[in-house]
Amino acid sequence: MEFKSITITNFLSYYDVNEIEFAPTTTIFIGQNNTGKSKLFDAINFALYSRVFLTDSTSDGTNGKWISDIKEISTFVVNNHKLNEALAANNDSLKVAVSLLIDNQTSFITVERNIDFKKNEEKYVYATNNFSVTELDKLDGQVISNDVGEAAEDRLSIYFAPSIKDFFLFQGESANRIMQLQKGGNFSRAVKEIARLSVFEDAKDLAESYVGTVHNRITRKQNKNKEQKEQQEKLQSSIETKKKQLEEYDDKKDEADKNVAEYTDKVEELEEELSKLKEFEDYFKQKTKFEDNMKRIKAELNEANLEKSDIAEDAVFYKIREKIEEFKDFYSKLEEKGEVPPSISAAEINKALKAELCPICGADLHEGSRGCEYAKSRLPKCDTDKLGSYLRDLNSTFGNANEDIQRIPQNLEKILERKRQLEQKKTRLFKEKEELQGILDNTKINADTEEKKKKADEVSHSLRHYSDLLEKAKLDSSKNEGSIGILNRELQKLRHEFKMLVVDDDDIDDRDKILTIYAEKLKNAMNKLYALAHDTAYNEVQKKANEYYKEMTKENAALVGDIKIDTSTSEIYTVDEQGFRIRNINQGNRISIQLAVIAGILTVAQEQFDQQYPFVTDAPVSTLGGDNKLSTVETMINCFEQSIIIIKDDTSTKNKTNDEIRKLIKESDNVGLAYELSLSKAENISDQYTTYKKIKG
Repeated sequence: MEFKSITITNFLSYYDVNEIEFAPTTTIFIGQNNTGKSKLFDAINFALYSRVFLTDSTSDGTNGKWISDIKEISTFVVNNHKLNEALAANNDSLKVAVSLLIDNQTSFITVERNIDFKKNEEKYVYATNNFSVTELDKLDGQVISNDVGEAAEDRLSIYFAPSIKDFFLFQGESANRIMQLQKGGNFSRAVKEIARLSVFEDAKDLAESYVGTVHNRITRKQNKNKEQKEQQEKLQSSIETKKKQLEEYDDKKDEADKNVAEYTDKVEELEEELSKLKEFEDYFKQKTKFEDNMKRIKAELNEANLEKSDIAEDAVFYKIREKIEEFKDFYSKLEEKGEVPPSISAAEINKALKAELCPICGADLHEGSRGCEYAKSRLPKCDTDKLGSYLRDLNSTFGNANEDIQRIPQNLEKILERKRQLEQKKTRLFKEKEELQGILDNTKINADTEEKKKKADEVSHSLRHYSDLLEKAKLDSSKNEGSIGILNRELQKLRHEFKMLVVDDDDIDDRDKILTIYAEKLKNAMNKLYALAHDTAYNEVQKKANEYYKEMTKENAALVGDIKIDTSTSEIYTVDEQGFRIRNINQGNRISIQLAVIAGILTVAQEQFDQQYPFVTDAPVSTLGGDNKLSTVETMINCFEQSIIIIKDDTSTKNKTNDEIRKLIKESDNVGLAYELSLSKAENISDQYTTYKKIKG
């Protein structure tokens, strides 16, 4: 993910429309107090998470709080100068809006949130708010998705999980008071998100759930009771409702697909008519070539992305291959001892005993025979046949995964190289598209007759009209297809839940105790796998955090120690050379530690799990000393793929740190853009608003 630009309209200190571009590397904003630095940070937070930081809002010693209620936000968010201007002009309404443009490799995502106000007597009051997330294909500009309201919030959470917002959106000045990394489980949730621990957690929970099921069989009979029957009826009703909804969306998609076919034929018909004009021969020749190349490259890119995603999922197993081998050894020993439950059921064995003949090998099963005695000895273990099947499936899965593990590094490198080549081809394709548009724009009809020119204009107009209808029909079809997919998954889940309610009527006996033993072993194996994946993720973050911490504090001899992260409590602290905990850490050092940990989190997300988040920070070094402030800014510039750093321009600094920071901005190749913020001149302070100018880029 890369932030391309932000457009701020009448939001807090930003008057009218302000479109601010971000560099793909580092963008720095520098300004004195009250020039709009924090308001820029608020604008990004408002767009992504509908929240604004309200300063000096509490009386308990803290310096502010986050406000998320949109109606509460509306009471103070309108730019004062715009408000006075609208009142003077007697405007009926006004709007506050923030729009964020994001580059998602193969697509552009526009996140837009706005609040509309209407005039009521001599003031403007909240009317409504709107939120949308639109994704466009980079190659052809077609709409991939266009969601509004709750659907837009769900879509955005896929790209920017709420659990990581306080990490890539870092509020430096207030961090020590209102946002502790480990507070409320924020840190553990962030690590879980970037390390995809949910995969292992689900496996662990499944095993524990299986153990719970077995223990329940020991304490009660598996008879269907009134509650289960009522639940079955409810599930059946839900299933029928989902089936009806599915039919409705199927009909809608069929209608949209019919429109796609109809409009496609019409567009092709009009294009053919237009192509008969000699002037358009070159355009259609180039158009066909462009479309063929576009389809091919788009398909190859999608395939490469899917392959990369698959390998990223499998790559988690790369660090736990030793545990996989342990499980396979454990399974082999069970097999050697004959303790893996047989896959044949008790009913099948009893049937064979009755027939006095084995249906598989033809062995004699007469009473008293060796074969008969062996078959009877297997009967006590037959109720564990489901567990046996589960163990065999798990062993097979881990076996296949282990084979793939060895190929992961090479495969990933090949896919990345292939993707780089395709991206280069895509760039060349964009140039072809621009050339094609130029041909169309510059095509002049040789008007032998007025009638010929008029006809050409009519056909061109119709072509544009039906092309628009075709794109809308394609979008409708895509939306309905997405809804059908969601409903099918929900229907599958409901059917699974319904199936799980079916229980055996058999009484509990000693055979269930055997099943308990195997279930406990399975649970322990899954817990070990989860613990290893969990600790691996924490250790990687800790390792990277210490690298950045050393870099940040290299100019300050007073800041010593190593960062430690407790894997069980997620507590973050520092220790000295002897391993003793360092106490009485000042606020500036706390900020350095937090920044280092955040850098570690985002780096691990990028390097190991292919999740890139831009780092946005407001006043991260305000509480730091001169040399430490400079080294911290330098580290932030160099360690993040993309960073947006908002810095206080403190003219009272005696050690010339600000001059050094400005010099760093000017000379660093990693700083692509820099802006200086200031206030406009006005007779009334309330009419002042933020202005900005580029000082680099």
